[in-house]
Amino acid sequence: MALGTSSPSPAAPPPSPQHIYTNTRTLGSPEPEGHAGGGYPTYTNVEVVNDGAESAAFKQLFRTWSEKRSRNQKLGGRDKLIHVKLDVGKLHTQPELAAQLRMVDDGSGKVEVWCMEDLHRQPVDPKRHGQLYAGNCYLVLYTYQRLGRVQYILYLWQGRQATADEIKALNSNAEELDVMYGGALVQEHVTMGSEPPHFLAIFQGQLVIFQERAGHHGKGQSASTTRLFHVQGTDSQNTKTMEVPARASSLNSNDIFLLVTAGVCYLWFGKGCNGDQREMARVVVTVISKKNEETVLEGQEPPHFWEALGGRAPYPSKKRLPEEVPRFQPRLFECSSQMGCLVLAEVVFFSQEDLDKYDIMLLDTWQEIFLWLGEAASEWKEAVAWGQEYLKTHPAGRSPATPIVLVKQGHEPPTFTGWFFTWDPYKWTSHLSDTEVVEGSPAAASTISEITAEVNNFRLSRWPGNGRAGAMALQALKGSQDSSENELMRGPKSGGTRTSSSVSSTSATINRGLRREQLMHQAAEDLPEGVDPARREFYLSDSDFQDIFGKSKEEFYSMATWRQQQEKKQLGFF
Repeated sequence: MALGTSSPSPAAPPPSPQHIYTNTRTLGSPEPEGHAGGGYPTYTNVEVVNDGAESAAFKQLFRTWSEKRSRNQKLGGRDKLIHVKLDVGKLHTQPELAAQLRMVDDGSGKVEVWCMEDLHRQPVDPKRHGQLYAGNCYLVLYTYQRLGRVQYILYLWQGRQATADEIKALNSNAEELDVMYGGALVQEHVTMGSEPPHFLAIFQGQLVIFQERAGHHGKGQSASTTRLFHVQGTDSQNTKTMEVPARASSLNSNDIFLLVTAGVCYLWFGKGCNGDQREMARVVVTVISKKNEETVLEGQEPPHFWEALGGRAPYPSKKRLPEEVPRFQPRLFECSSQMGCLVLAEVVFFSQEDLDKYDIMLLDTWQEIFLWLGEAASEWKEAVAWGQEYLKTHPAGRSPATPIVLVKQGHEPPTFTGWFFTWDPYKWTSHLSDTEVVEGSPAAASTISEITAEVNNFRLSRWPGNGRAGAMALQALKGSQDSSENELMRGPKSGGTRTSSSVSSTSATINRGLRREQLMHQAAEDLPEGVDPARREFYLSDSDFQDIFGKSKEEFYSMATWRQQQEKKQLGFF
């Protein structure tokens, strides 16, 4: 996999790096001695990094990154998000909040579940929706409404013990469902044990993952009479329960465990658990076992408890420190394949204008990988494999279980759009007819107010916790505005303005295009009189333009500005 910030650079043969970061205090010259003598290729970049001003690319080389805080500095807004009570209205009108929480809503929408059996999908009884099995794969379709429009998320849940054939059947059945829904499904690939917050929320705290395989229609097969379940979570939107090996070493003083034996069900409370955890555990007990329930406090276990676990054994008992929220800024890449190799070109200070219908774009938010599929993209079937390759080769050693989300153009969820500084939900599609707006239906009125709220609630500091976020946001916003203006000002200059209509009007005035030799690889002063150096490609004849660029002028000017410039550089028109 090769990375770049504009056009892809040649990939260095492993293990030679393509980029060297050095500290200003140890850098003795523009090119350190080790650069040439250390076996690195001559095209390896050397970048100076100042303490406190590290780039997003540099930070992502590390598994974790902690921002320095002054003694009196308060925690950033993102730290506070963990404790915010979900407000569905805010999630709908503030996509940046939805993106940071990874929640499109509170999980109260419609849920349908299918289990892969004999390589085909079989519906699961709604009473068993939250009961998944490690030896199986499941499709979970979630339907909700936002901005007056029905939207869908299809979770592809893969059990840890599922076979390769079942995983293949999972993907093919997902494609069938997507066709049935007109390509409107956002598809999120989820690996057992790495379920995203919203996936937990749709089961309302009653998600239980069993270790064996499911039988007919998702029902569990016969299992051992002694089973141990680990309950994690504090409310109905973040709780999940996983079966673990029934031995004492599986216990943890910070959590709650459910030990099911032939005659009794023990509810074991670790010393470090709190009231919210205990309350959710009592809800889960009714899902797992109907046997007599006996509450056991850590340190007061009866002899039968340890006998069921095969005897006492050491287990983690130290207080668990709160997990630090990742502070990595999102990064956007254009994906392409050259001779079977994934090539990524990074787009800095990205905006919605950088999403081109011919492209597949990878948005890395660290906790999730989004793959945006343009409606005219030709290699979209390779997208998931590209996301997996990206995680596998990432220098920070990313988890291969990181959720991968496929998003199609025009069906972007707020968890995706919230990472952009501005987002026009109707740029590619419109679902409200003129009649609906004129008649003032409640749905239309609600939609208009929600869109207005999205604009009013826009914030420049999209990534709290970074002291430079505000300044970077201003710079990115300026880039976004400039990009938007450039998108509206395509074609050569004409009376001080350039619009899509001016392209056609100017075309009408030029009966014959200029010869390619007059325009390609020419300095500005050597161009024919009247030719705009920044738009020299426009003066080609339609046939020459098609021959050189491989597309029509209309298709070319519908592309993102940065992409136009990239092709022009490669072909000698810049």
